[in-house]
Amino acid sequence: MSEIRKILITGSSGYCGSFLASYFAKKGIPIVSFDVTSHKIADDVSNIKFYKLDVRNREMFKQIMNKEQPSHVIHLAYFMNPQHDKKLEYEVDVGGSKNIFEVSNETDSVKQFILMSSASAYGGFEDNPEFILEEQELRPRDYTYGIYKKEIERYYHVFDKRDDMKMVIFRMCTAVGPSYYKKGGVVSSVYNAPFLLDIKPGDGRVQFIHEDDVTALFDLVMNDEEVEDTFNLAPDSYSTPKELGEPFNKKILPMPLWLIRGAFWLLWHLHIASLTPAMARLMAFGIIVSPKKLMSHYNYKFKYTTAEAFMDAVNKRKEKGLL
Repeated sequence: MSEIRKILITGSSGYCGSFLASYFAKKGIPIVSFDVTSHKIADDVSNIKFYKLDVRNREMFKQIMNKEQPSHVIHLAYFMNPQHDKKLEYEVDVGGSKNIFEVSNETDSVKQFILMSSASAYGGFEDNPEFILEEQELRPRDYTYGIYKKEIERYYHVFDKRDDMKMVIFRMCTAVGPSYYKKGGVVSSVYNAPFLLDIKPGDGRVQFIHEDDVTALFDLVMNDEEVEDTFNLAPDSYSTPKELGEPFNKKILPMPLWLIRGAFWLLWHLHIASLTPAMARLMAFGIIVSPKKLMSHYNYKFKYTTAEAFMDAVNKRKEKGLL
């Protein structure tokens, strides 16, 4: 087993960064976290050191790496929502990712680098199989977030990195769970919506992974000194809008894709919502990925199905007054 001496997490104030930092810190592992904004987790949990840092600042990141000497790096610093400033979005998502990877490669203490990619990079297509395997071509179409994930994955694979720094890429579906600390998000959108859309053509299938499964799988991978691969990070299940809405008596409203794309275009250009026409295709044609490779590699059984993960997130957020 590889010794996890210290973990550096970029984008640590985001949802995934927060619960991963908390999970490993509570196991007694020193955490170095950084983001452009702070989050209270750094104050609430010991073993977490926070730096306020922009991923575009390569020199400051290099200074932190030289000082902290982490053994593992988890890169999560991206814009989750599309930005109207495309230059800024590219500089952070692509340029920042190159900075983090290259400086990690220059830091001899780093023995494992984990990139959080996205299942959305597979693209929303009518011919997507029921469960997409890692070997399928990445074809994100016009979805900027997926395009940048594809570009970074390609860059990482052709980069001449150190042999003793292992690289793992996770193509993750949407994570949900009790640690989500902000109002809004996918759980809130589904729970509070007066109705759920059934976008045609398409089946609207969704896939949610519970944060407890995320932390368990990260733990397995980060304690594996030999692994170097690309894995889908998602449960072996999915749900439809109808199935998610049934416990709350949600009505299902059929809607043509062209109309949703047009509505999203208008909302985007009027700066009313962070919704782009590209997102409509992702909503219509479910991107359901297969976790078979990850499950077989570690003989792993998921603790939550998609529906169970969603319901647990709803119940816990209601207890916190976030729904």
